[in-house]
Amino acid sequence: MTVTDNVWQNLLLGAAAGAAFVLFSAIAFAADVPRLDVASACRAAAGADLGIKNDADRCLKSENDARDQLRAQWANFPAADRSLCTQTATMGGTASYVELITCLELKRDVAKAPADLGLQTRRSNLRSKP
Repeated sequence: MTVTDNVWQNLLLGAAAGAAFVLFSAIAFAADVPRLDVASACRAAAGADLGIKNDADRCLKSENDARDQLRAQWANFPAADRSLCTQTATMGGTASYVELITCLELKRDVAKAPADLGLQTRRSNLRSKP
């Protein structure tokens, strides 16, 4: 082996190690529950009235409980569902862990449901527009 071969071999090994690091970092990052700004959503929901501080506190407690539940179950949900539900739960400028976990649970439950429940569709009696 020549010196040039060693350089190329070391370069390729370094590139492979770097690629593996980036890949595993991306996987680890995707495995974490996203950080959502639920405090502003709770404040907005409670309104500007100081007498409603209790509702904002309850909202934050509910959101924090949902976040804790998500931390325990996050890896059990498919990555595609996590991505879609995160987008859904952050639509419109507000964010909610409660909405996020609800979306994930619904996607999971629909996926588990039998394909044919014997339900049938029929035409509506409503007239269509001319």
